[in-house]
Order: sequence, then structure tokens, then C-alpha cells
Amino acid sequence: MDRQTDGQLAFDFDEFAREEARDRLDEWAGAPLRFTQDYYPPKLLDEAFEHWTFLNGRFGSHARSHMWHRMLWNPETTEFGEHRAELFNAELRPEAGTEGPGGLLAQIVCEPCEWHAIDEDENIVVEQWHDHAVPGWRDLPVVPASIRVRDGSSLTKLAMTWIRERYPQHMQVPGAPIITARQSFATRHVPRYSPWNGYDLASVALDRPARQVPGPSVRREVPPFTPTAQAPRGIVRGRGLTD
Repeated sequence: MDRQTDGQLAFDFDEFAREEARDRLDEWAGAPLRFTQDYYPPKLLDEAFEHWTFLNGRFGSHARSHMWHRMLWNPETTEFGEHRAELFNAELRPEAGTEGPGGLLAQIVCEPCEWHAIDEDENIVVEQWHDHAVPGWRDLPVVPASIRVRDGSSLTKLAMTWIRERYPQHMQVPGAPIITARQSFATRHVPRYSPWNGYDLASVALDRPARQVPGPSVRREVPPFTPTAQAPRGIVRGRGLTD
């Protein structure tokens, strides 16, 4: 059997699997296959987005699905003690050539606490998670702009010495953040840039008061959904949910 025939058979089997999955949409019991503001554990958000792309194709899936997804540049988590931060984005802007409300939203989830926060500004949800998980972070010394913090992918010796001499010992632990003075065009909070794989927080965060942190969310226990075939990893084009 030649490669072209193999490829055609694989495509046919995938299309049959998608057709069956569409017929079983009423059995889907995970996170919604659309935008939601409700709390769901990260695993359920990942599974829902993967299922949507299996049904509809991965091309343009962020904008077409409006669902929570992880960005390629930030697939990992940040952990501090028993807390964990996992960051998602949802694209609510209208498709090209159309008009409508919406923007790019950020959500940060702390699954051990069944806690989450949503905002249009990624920095805001990162700060809310630190208010939730890292008490006292707002009192940390700010590394001044006169000190070069990074040299390529690592911290400079001068910055490490400054931080170790001034940061309290209980804030020199895995996942702990640092706060750095930045220029006005470089104020994004950067994960895994502290000496302990925590956030490097821009000092502009201290200009904003701590927000009211939401309480624990209600965990949604859902039965497993077992597809007849695994979602393919490559780009797959399929029909929309309303086709």
C-alpha cells in the first residue's frame, strides 16, 4: 500500500471518528465547548479545547472557538507551597470582516484551592494569584533599574547578590517572586524569571491596590467521556458545530 493510500485511509478514519463524535455531542460532560466564566480544573479546560479542535480543526481555533486555551509560550505552571498557577487565554474578538464586542481575556487557575480569576489584563490576574497564594509579596524590595537583572537566559551575579542579601529567607523558596523596576514599555509579569522559578513582577503592580480575591469555587465533578478515537495532533479541518 503506497503512502498516498495510507494517508487517505487515515483521513477517512479520522473523519468517521469526527462524525461519530459530533453525533455524541449530547454525551459530552466536560467543560463547555464554548466560552465560559465558570470555574473548571485545568485538565477539563484542556480536554474541552482539544475536543473542539478535533471536531472543527485546529486552524484558527483560538478565535473560532472562543474557548480557554494555553499559549505556546507559557504552557508550564508556577507553584508556591500548596498553590499552583496555570494561565489560560480566551479570544473573544470578532472574526475578520465582522463587528462585535469582546477582546482577549486571561484566566489564572489555582486548582488546589478551586480558585480562579479572569480579567482583560494578564498582569491583573497574575497579581490576584499572588495576593491569593503569596502573602507579603507586596512588601518585597524592588530591584532598582540601575541593576541589570538578566544576562540572556539567566540572572546576573549582581542581581543574585542584591536579591539574596535583601529578600527574606521565607521568600527565597521555590515559586517565590521578585519585583523589578522596569521601563514603561516592559511591564509584563514574566513567569519563571525569578531565581526560584517564580514570577519576575514589574514594580507597576505596587501602584495597584490588592483586589478582593474571590472565594473558593464549586468543583464540578463530571463523568468521563471516552471517545472512540484519539484526537489527531496535526492540523485538521472539519465542519463547525452548527454545520
